[in-house]
Parts: sequence; C-alpha cells; structure tokens
Amino acid sequence: MKKIVLAIIAVAVVATGAIFVIAQKRANTGGGHGFGHGRGDRMGMALRGLDLSDEQKAKVKEIMEANKAEFEPTMQAMKDNRAKIQTLGTDGTFDQARVEGLAKEQGDLVAKTIVQKASVKAQVFAVLTDEQKAKAAEMRTKFEGRGKDHKGFGGKHGGSEF
Repeated sequence: MKKIVLAIIAVAVVATGAIFVIAQKRANTGGGHGFGHGRGDRMGMALRGLDLSDEQKAKVKEIMEANKAEFEPTMQAMKDNRAKIQTLGTDGTFDQARVEGLAKEQGDLVAKTIVQKASVKAQVFAVLTDEQKAKAAEMRTKFEGRGKDHKGFGGKHGGSEF
C-alpha cells in the first residue's frame, strides 16, 4: 500500500513538472497573440496561398514593418495589464474599483489593437488584385469553417483563469 501511494505521488510530481516545462517553453518562444508572431500572424499565413508577386511581397513587408513599431507598445501594455489582472484576488480580497479599472484599460487596449489591425489589413488588401482578394475571401471562409465544433481545453472559448 505504501509503495502504491509513493508511486502515485511520484507520477503527480512528474506530471506537474511537465506542465511547468511546457508552459515555460511557450513563454520563451514568444508564443501568444500579437503582431507578427504566434496566432497573431494570421495575415502572413493567409497571404501565403495568394501567389503574391515579388513586388507585392515587398510592399506587404514594408507595410508590416512600418506598422510593427505602432503595435509593439500596445501589445506590451496588454501583456503587462494581463499580468496585473491575473494577480487580482489572489490575496483573498476583492477591489472592485481596481478590477473595473484594469478591465477598462484592457478593453481600451483591445479596441486600439482592433483598429490598428484593420488599418494594416486595408493597406495590405490595397496591394492585392481582385482575384487575390476573392481567393483570400474563399480561404477565410474555409478557415472559419474548420474546427467549429472543437471545444478544446476549458470549453467553447478556451482556457481558464486559474
């Protein structure tokens, strides 16, 4: 009986360690949402299937580089704000004004990011031909249809706050 309990504890410790290793790897590889990396680089992925000319590729790269400096401070502010939000309530107290303030700040940052991304998207689409725009719309429809029923870890919209 004692050996079984020790074996269960050992498995639990190894599993917990593996979770932290995976989380650390994700943090060190620049994972996460943002402009130009992680899942935030969907525009770059979408453009791969459009057979852009060398001139179009150069223009798109120029657009992305020109806007990167505008995105980086916003993305860093969102990351910093998320870190503050994650600590809320961990001391056993609830400060509604602080929660509301951070939530509003995060909402404002998200709104700013949406505006920035829409601007970049419009600039990039201005470079495309009508055929490429039609193909992009078709690819988007296919992409959105994939995984509609996939719930993943944490339910319909992803993870947990804990």
